[in-house]
Amino acid sequence: MSNKNSSLVTLPLGLVYEPVHKHLVKQHWNVTFSRQSKMSVAAKRIMARVLDQIRDDDYALRPFYQMRIEDVVEHTGITRRAVYNEVQGAIVELLTTVWYFESPDKKEWRGRHLLDTTKEETAGYKDSIITIPLNPALADYFINVAHYTSYELTQYMRLKSWYSMRFFEILSAFKDTGFWEVDIEDYRLLMDCGPVLDKRRQPKKDKDGQVLMKYPLVKDLILRTSTEPLAELADTDVAFTMKTISETGRTLRGRPKIVRLRFELVHKQQNRIPDSWLNNPTTKSIIERLRSWKVTDKNIARCAPTLGREGVLKILHEWDLKATHPTDRINSKEKYCNTALTRAAKQVLDQQKAEALEVRQELQLGLFGEADETN
Repeated sequence: MSNKNSSLVTLPLGLVYEPVHKHLVKQHWNVTFSRQSKMSVAAKRIMARVLDQIRDDDYALRPFYQMRIEDVVEHTGITRRAVYNEVQGAIVELLTTVWYFESPDKKEWRGRHLLDTTKEETAGYKDSIITIPLNPALADYFINVAHYTSYELTQYMRLKSWYSMRFFEILSAFKDTGFWEVDIEDYRLLMDCGPVLDKRRQPKKDKDGQVLMKYPLVKDLILRTSTEPLAELADTDVAFTMKTISETGRTLRGRPKIVRLRFELVHKQQNRIPDSWLNNPTTKSIIERLRSWKVTDKNIARCAPTLGREGVLKILHEWDLKATHPTDRINSKEKYCNTALTRAAKQVLDQQKAEALEVRQELQLGLFGEADETN
C-alpha cells in the first residue's frame, strides 16, 4: 500500500541520450572568481561533467543533463558499496547550492538555486545514470559564454581535493600571464575561508563580538589551502610555485604582515609567435606554411615547441598528401588543421608525462629495493 504522506518524488528518467563529452570545460569568469562554498569532490565532478556537455553553438540549456555514475567516481578509490551514498550526498549538495547576486550599489540582492527542482525529472539517479537539470534562469552563465575560464576535463577529474579543484579552475585563467597574484582577503573568499556564516548567511561572532574566521592565522590559511594543490597539480599544465608578499614601510616592531600571495605557473602558455622565430628563415618558412593551412598564431605558438621542428614538418607533409588525395581532402582547413595540431601536441605531452611517471616509479622501486637489501 502506498503511503499518502510519502515524500518520495518521481525518479529521473533512465538514459535518454548518449552523453557527448568534448573534454574541455568552459566556466564563466564570474563563476570561477565568485565565493564558492566548499563542497565534496563528487559534487564538483558532477558539475564538470555537466559543463563538459554544453556545446559552443548551444542556444539553450537542455531540460536536463545526464552522465554515468562511473564517469563521476573514476580515480576516486570509492568502494562499490559506498558509490551510491557518495553520489546521493553530492546531489543533495547541488540541490542546496544557491547563487547570490548583489547590485554594485548594494540596493538589490537576490538568490537563485543552481538546479531546477520544478520539473518532474528532478536531480537524482536511476539505473546508474545521474540526471541534473540546471536552473534555466542561470542560462547566461552557461550558454554562449563570452568571458570564461577553460580547462581540460581529464586532468580535473583526477583531482581528489576541493582546494586543488579551485586552484585548477583559477590558475587555468592565468595561463597567458603565467602568474596569479591575489590579496589575502580576496584569497580567503575564493577558498571559502572568510567569515564563518550562520544559516542566514550572516557572520558568526564570538563572545567578545569578534567575527569568527576559518583559519584566522594567515600561516594556517596558506598551509591548509595550498599543501594539497601544490602536490596534486605538480603533474598538470597548471603546476605552480608560491611565494608570499609582505607589507612594506612598516614602522612597528615584529615580522611584516603577509598581505598578498603570488602563484607562478611552471609552464607558462605562449600565445604569440616570438620575433626570433620570424627572424629565422627556416622557422619563418614553416610558420608561413602553417598559416596557409589556416592555423592560428596562438596554436602555432603553443604547439610548435612541444612538437618540435620535425614533428611540425611531418604534420605539414600529411596535410600536403591529403590536399592531392581524390577522396581524403580537407574540407575546412581552419577547423581540421587547428584541431589536428593541438591534438598532436597533446599526444606528445601525454607521452612525456607517462614516461616521466614510469621513470619515477622505477626510481621508487629501486629505492625500496636498496632498503630491502640493507635489512
